[in-house]
Amino acid sequence: MRKAGWIWFIFMVMVTACHKEEITPAEGMDFHPLFKVNVLLPSEGLGDRSFVDEVYEGVELAAQEIRFEVNYIIPESIESGSFWLSAYINSSDNPSMIIVAGNQYADAVNTLEGNFNGHKILLLEGIGTEYNGLASVFYHTWAPSYIAGYLSAQLTEHCRAASICGFNASFLYQYIDGFEAGVADAGGSTGGRYYLSNDFSGFEMPDTAYALTAQLTDDFDLFYGLATGSNFGIINALRDCAMQKYAIGINSDQSWMGYHVVTGSVVNQFGGVILDYIRQFQTDQFQSGSYYLSLEGGYTEFVLNTYVLSQGPDTALINTAILKEKEYFSGQKAIEYQPKTVIK
Repeated sequence: MRKAGWIWFIFMVMVTACHKEEITPAEGMDFHPLFKVNVLLPSEGLGDRSFVDEVYEGVELAAQEIRFEVNYIIPESIESGSFWLSAYINSSDNPSMIIVAGNQYADAVNTLEGNFNGHKILLLEGIGTEYNGLASVFYHTWAPSYIAGYLSAQLTEHCRAASICGFNASFLYQYIDGFEAGVADAGGSTGGRYYLSNDFSGFEMPDTAYALTAQLTDDFDLFYGLATGSNFGIINALRDCAMQKYAIGINSDQSWMGYHVVTGSVVNQFGGVILDYIRQFQTDQFQSGSYYLSLEGGYTEFVLNTYVLSQGPDTALINTAILKEKEYFSGQKAIEYQPKTVIK
């Protein structure tokens, strides 16, 4: 009897342990998504600690405020990403918002010729033909690049500077031109523009970037890293250099890659715009058109690494950079983006 009693006791404990109480949402909470947001990312995928990761973080932060289902598409190539966009537009009749991240998909968006099947597209860092339902939002980075070059060049007497790019892409020219103008105005010189590849793969080649940078350290003191994920290699090569050299990061604060090497980073504020456009989609107020975001509007900046640069730009330098940027883009059609909703 005693043995049978113990068996019954153990059985009841097991039943109790396996029983799962039904969990229901707290009162007033609803976890059903209101709509879908699709995010087409560049083929290099997450982990670049630069453009791609910044877009991802912006979407995830927006999801903390608005209930929506999010689907991330990381294609194997630009071609497969372009194919997904066309196939999804033509096959899905339930309107969703599509965030297209990167200039490499601008042609794919233009090929649709405005036939978006009720979907709304936010093209980040790309310029598309203007259609209803398409917002092209891109960043003017000449001014913060000028400030970065001007301040960083003063760390070395007779500074010699160069830029290392993922590839020879037209959308990087404003970064390089602003940087070189800043270095020149600070009394330095620029002697080269170097490229890691002939296509977007240059943004995910840190080993190649390391080798190239190591070859250039005898000739240059300051490097502008315009290679997103490949900046890992640029900065690590400078950390391993026996002489003090400096680098400038891009898209996000990359100072952590080398606190005694990176002077700062030219940063674009993606998160606020992503949140604003998701709000617009939710309230059926989607703002179509082509827009640019600038230092003057507070959407770009040069974020200092205070371990290297103890003092940031004064008002006079900021105003000079803004004025010179306007002169640089003089004659180009561009409308300053104005958010429809308050960006926190």
